[in-house]
Amino acid sequence: MSLHENNIGKTRKILAYTLSILPSLLIVFSGVNKVIGSQMMVESMSTIHLLNIMPFIGILEIACVVLYWIPKTSNIGFFLLCSYVGGIIAAETIMTEGTVLPILGIIVAVLLYVGTMLRKPSLSGLGI
Repeated sequence: MSLHENNIGKTRKILAYTLSILPSLLIVFSGVNKVIGSQMMVESMSTIHLLNIMPFIGILEIACVVLYWIPKTSNIGFFLLCSYVGGIIAAETIMTEGTVLPILGIIVAVLLYVGTMLRKPSLSGLGI
């Protein structure tokens, strides 16, 4: 079991890992800030009325990223992160009351999806 398929080239592999690592780092950073209770996260989570479960959400974020980077659980980690990123987009939309596009969530989602699909093209079912 591997984090990438064998039939992809070196350049594609480098690009794929780069695009996969960036959203992973952003999500871990967010998770750590939720667990330690940083002021920025307290304010954000208060806005969407999730302050009471903020540490749990932070641990969940970190756990999903860990699953994503373990070869045997990377597929389930990918699908969990996709679901989580959907939640990020929804939370950003709620926080801005729909007046601003949830750009950060969209960027994280695109990086995560494109990076994973470049590493594991068979996962998409599109044969790219």
